[in-house]
Amino acid sequence: MSLTASLNSAISGMNVAQRSIAVVSDNVANVNTEGYARRQVVQSPATIAGQIAGVGVEEIRRTADEFLNREFRIATAEFSRFDAAGGLHEQISSLLGDPTGDRNIVALLDKVLVAAGSLAANPETTAVRSSAIEALQRLTEDVDRLSDGVRDLRRQADQRVSQGVDDANLLLQEIHDLNQRIAGLRDDNNRVGLIDERSRKLDALSQIIDIRTADQSDDRVLVSTTGGLPLVDQSLRQLVHGGSNAGGFGEVFQPIGIQRIDDATGARVTISTNIDDKILSGELKGLMETRDGALNDLATELGAFGGRMADEINRVHNEFTAVPPAATLTGRNTGTLAADPHGFTGIATFHAFDANNTVTATATIDFGAIGGTVNDVITAVNAGLGGAATLALNNGVMSFTAAGGSAGVGIAQDAATPSDANGRGFAHRFGLNDLIQTTAGPHFETGLAATSNHGFTGTATFELIGPANQRPISATVDFGAIGGTVNNILTELNTAFTGVASFSLNGEGALVTTPSANFAGFRLETTQDATARGGTGVSVSDFFGIGSEPKANMAAGMSVNSEIVRTPSRLSLATIDPTGTPSAHSGDNAGAVALQALNFVTSEFDGAGRLPSMTGTLAEIGSEVLGRAGQAANDIQVRTRDREALMEDLSARVAEVSGVNIDEEMAQLIQLQAAFNAATRVISTTNEMIDALLAL
Repeated sequence: MSLTASLNSAISGMNVAQRSIAVVSDNVANVNTEGYARRQVVQSPATIAGQIAGVGVEEIRRTADEFLNREFRIATAEFSRFDAAGGLHEQISSLLGDPTGDRNIVALLDKVLVAAGSLAANPETTAVRSSAIEALQRLTEDVDRLSDGVRDLRRQADQRVSQGVDDANLLLQEIHDLNQRIAGLRDDNNRVGLIDERSRKLDALSQIIDIRTADQSDDRVLVSTTGGLPLVDQSLRQLVHGGSNAGGFGEVFQPIGIQRIDDATGARVTISTNIDDKILSGELKGLMETRDGALNDLATELGAFGGRMADEINRVHNEFTAVPPAATLTGRNTGTLAADPHGFTGIATFHAFDANNTVTATATIDFGAIGGTVNDVITAVNAGLGGAATLALNNGVMSFTAAGGSAGVGIAQDAATPSDANGRGFAHRFGLNDLIQTTAGPHFETGLAATSNHGFTGTATFELIGPANQRPISATVDFGAIGGTVNNILTELNTAFTGVASFSLNGEGALVTTPSANFAGFRLETTQDATARGGTGVSVSDFFGIGSEPKANMAAGMSVNSEIVRTPSRLSLATIDPTGTPSAHSGDNAGAVALQALNFVTSEFDGAGRLPSMTGTLAEIGSEVLGRAGQAANDIQVRTRDREALMEDLSARVAEVSGVNIDEEMAQLIQLQAAFNAATRVISTTNEMIDALLAL
């Protein structure tokens, strides 16, 4: 080797050592930098004409295990999914209260029944009546508060979905831009720095949405969801979220869509309007599955419990009368039309009272001996009372009013064969003397038959929605154009949802939706409803309870009858004795005893949300609501801890490969310093030799 070649070789060694020292120094300086991957200088021999001519830097390489990185991101997405869900479940638990405390719905119900016991002992005392009413107010207010809280949590989750979509879009844009810069860059050190930055963006993206990556030969990276939906390739994609609707209970939220962005023009092309089922993990998944799953289930569970509680308490209250009897009993809007079948068997007695609480007129109605419509009942009652009181139906609301000098009215069940329509007496069926008022329901057993006139005009849109917000089919029904019977509604729905779901009417007149085997877990929702039943204003979804909203609304806005709150004497506790003088006594405690007995009365519960069908008392149903919610929260906590442990383990393994070890770097720095010094000594010795040769 010539002296010049020796000198050049030593200089190349010194340059490589110097560059390597700079890289090691960067490693040491970034020992605590999150997402920094240790750099390594890859050396290779320099050759000229096949002869080794020193050393060169082939590349500056990131030390990373992409398999571990991918597994870490998958674990991060899973942890973020359950962490987001867990936060919402913690808020649910706070809303519902301690199941062993005295402020949950079961404990408040127990206080109502205890107050009923005190009322049974002192039915005439205004203070005791007021105390019982206040206990019931606390219960109804808490049910309403819970319903409001669940609705607000769902909207909060949806707002976080919108924020997550915005954050994901920003990261996707930045990853796409970094891809372009990396592919066009030749400087190794800057290139590696940009790859590090992109890796941090990918880690952040994996918290929001599950991703997988594929490296390209030019160091670009392709990004897709683990479900195979492309997010970044040659083009950028952006997520689209329509945001919340009107904010009703049981709201159906807008799905996430995706658009492709043209790099040259910025034009957006919609690829899909619903990718919710393609998002399998990450914060977005946790928020959406809790919003549309656990929270929606809880809303309908609370509604079902509230509806059953109101129905049972109202059943008792409608069997008795206040003292003095009310001048008018006004029911709730049941959506009933005069031509509807009344559906009653048995006997009920309609009374008019004078100012001394004595019965002055009576109409005993044997429902099996009169015509079959609601209007037939009205005609028979009014004829029997001879002007002493009037039964009327106006815009879906039944009323019973004293007239012709009468001071009050009341309705009594026959002791032997009480009136009955799907387990409800006449007053109970129309809510003529309800103690608890609800904004929907409290049940959806319409009493109609398939041959009954449906009475609806206007249009409504129904959509089958899956557990991951899938929307395989929807149908808009024009009720004014399908024929006039309930059977026409069933035919229209069965035709529109052929192979997906079937519809029928049960013996109580409730609409039953049965998804086909391939769509188990799907539910029918009403996404648009501009219908009304006759002049009642009741929509088809509220009448039949179609979708989550009317079911959830049974708990929303629940309250104690305001007239009874203002006037405790309106609390109906007395039995009507038409032969007595007076016919109703303020000291009668029969109604209070019947309310107290609800502690032990069991009934069939159809189930809702996660609650199965069961036979139980009101307290047992309420306990199931609390228990299921607590069980779900505990399950989420366990899953969150498991995913966190896996994520931390993978994070440690990634750090073992990519992290900076100070001891190793310092040892390498000593070696590089020695190599640098050796190269300088070779240069110095070569210079001395050249000087000696020149001196000859």
